[in-house]
Amino acid sequence: EKVALGASTERDFFMYRALIEQGQHRVVMDEVGAQAPVALQAVKMLASYLSGVSKEAVVAQLKEWLTDATAQDNWQLILVAATVFLHERDHKEALKISHQSTQIDVMALVVQIYLQMDRPDLARKLVKSMQEQYDDDTLTKLSHAWTSLCESGGETAQDALYEFQELGEKYHMSLMLLNAMASCNMHMGRFDEAERLLQEALSQSPNDTTSLINLVVCLNQLQKPAEVIGRYTSQLKISAPAHPWVAKYGELETSFDRCANQLSKE
Repeated sequence: EKVALGASTERDFFMYRALIEQGQHRVVMDEVGAQAPVALQAVKMLASYLSGVSKEAVVAQLKEWLTDATAQDNWQLILVAATVFLHERDHKEALKISHQSTQIDVMALVVQIYLQMDRPDLARKLVKSMQEQYDDDTLTKLSHAWTSLCESGGETAQDALYEFQELGEKYHMSLMLLNAMASCNMHMGRFDEAERLLQEALSQSPNDTTSLINLVVCLNQLQKPAEVIGRYTSQLKISAPAHPWVAKYGELETSFDRCANQLSKE
């Protein structure tokens, strides 16, 4: 019965994570009850955090759960907590709780943490360990591709592109894979092909934030008309006003306008 309970918890954990990826945060928050296992309570906290509800309270609750003696045995809790800390840009805390894990989902997240820290060398070492333990796992292949993309040089970007293409042909050309392939092409200077892939991504989801951001970058490189780029930038500001990229873009716009006004008065 204990094994069956653990299997059902893991099943529900994956299901709720999938719902979160689809943006259905409220469904997860409503369905997970107060008596649910900590693993499911944790994924409910993730849904709450990503929906913008009580972010500070979510961080505090996760830290409290992590103080429990059994926390290190709960990979779902570790995965969620490290994900939230990564969103908080707290790489030190995220690594502290996750870097020793040998669970494939957590290891893949640690690769992402290293890449955000601009340490592809550490990511590469961990990917090799993943290949030794889970060579055919999709997360291993994705981690290998992302690491190759973040390493310098067109050759590694081409390797990453092949990996992403293979996964797309085997499963489905998802938004994530289309954006990954577009990023590879931009790294190699193939901006026309990147634009095509990003337009395909937007045909699947017109307001996808990552696709819009990558398209704005790509169109700038292609020196497309300002009104075309402005259309997508405005769409971003409306659909994802709190996104860090949008916030930084706004700061730079304000700074540019201020400098332009000062120069016009001289």
